[in-house]
Amino acid sequence: MLIEQRPSGDSEVSALVVDQQVELRTRDGGREGHVYAVDPAARYLVAVVGGEAVACGALLALDLDVAEVTRLYVRPAYRNRGLGRRMLAAIEDLAASRGHRVLRLEAGVTAPEAISLVLGAGYRPIPRFGRYVKYEASRCFEKRFDDAGEVVVLRKAATDPAVAELVTLSADEAATRYGDTRARRFPLDPRAKFVLATLGGIGAGCGAIQPIDDQTVEVKRMYVRPAYRGNGIARRTLAALEDLAAASHYLFIRLETGARQPESIRLYESAGYRPIPPYGPYVHSPLSLCYEKLVIATEPIASELG
Repeated sequence: MLIEQRPSGDSEVSALVVDQQVELRTRDGGREGHVYAVDPAARYLVAVVGGEAVACGALLALDLDVAEVTRLYVRPAYRNRGLGRRMLAAIEDLAASRGHRVLRLEAGVTAPEAISLVLGAGYRPIPRFGRYVKYEASRCFEKRFDDAGEVVVLRKAATDPAVAELVTLSADEAATRYGDTRARRFPLDPRAKFVLATLGGIGAGCGAIQPIDDQTVEVKRMYVRPAYRGNGIARRTLAALEDLAAASHYLFIRLETGARQPESIRLYESAGYRPIPPYGPYVHSPLSLCYEKLVIATEPIASELG
């Protein structure tokens, strides 16, 4: 079995979501609230057996700390093989890699096997949340992951003192590396949205996204304090920015880094960014290297025999 990430527009994802909603509607006698369209902000996983997509699930960021497991579905012919549990585990791994520390989900009373699955996986009942509050037949669950010593990524304003300090430190380090403060001075859009990564309550890193056009955002002001490097903070910050871009329905994410920053180049290339020609303010910057990535791209998550 192969579990892989698919874009929301994938035809097999759409087919699985529709089949799930049709089955649920049949079970509950047409309860109001079924949504047949995929959510472009969610990250979809698909299980493939013998070349056929037979199960799906999705991770939808509710905020930088909390995400929802949704669209968990296995075709009837493939049930009782552990596929549901394996899909849930893959979604949990994806959530952890993106810095989410709390997972929530909803299941209807007409899906007792789904409720048994999530209770067996360590989820506990919670009050109905979000769009499920008005549905009496909804049962909601939550699972929290140990966050001792973990990186926490939070939304912050550009004026936040911890963010402002990190941005200043980033400019100082760039001036040292490049020998000229003007060489790496590129504008920040006032619409930029910042995140702050903390470790032990201390601001350790930051980053932002700013719009380029209605389909594309740009990563800006990525920085981690030298003393906190090597802890995965940059990767977690980048993942949070990608989730923020997905939640805002952008299709592409671009960034620029300098030729004298090999650690940044390694991070972006390992995260799936591909080189592109210089764009915008970087066209005439000889030290600039530019990259681009689909906000949600098809990529393998895990490959297992079974």
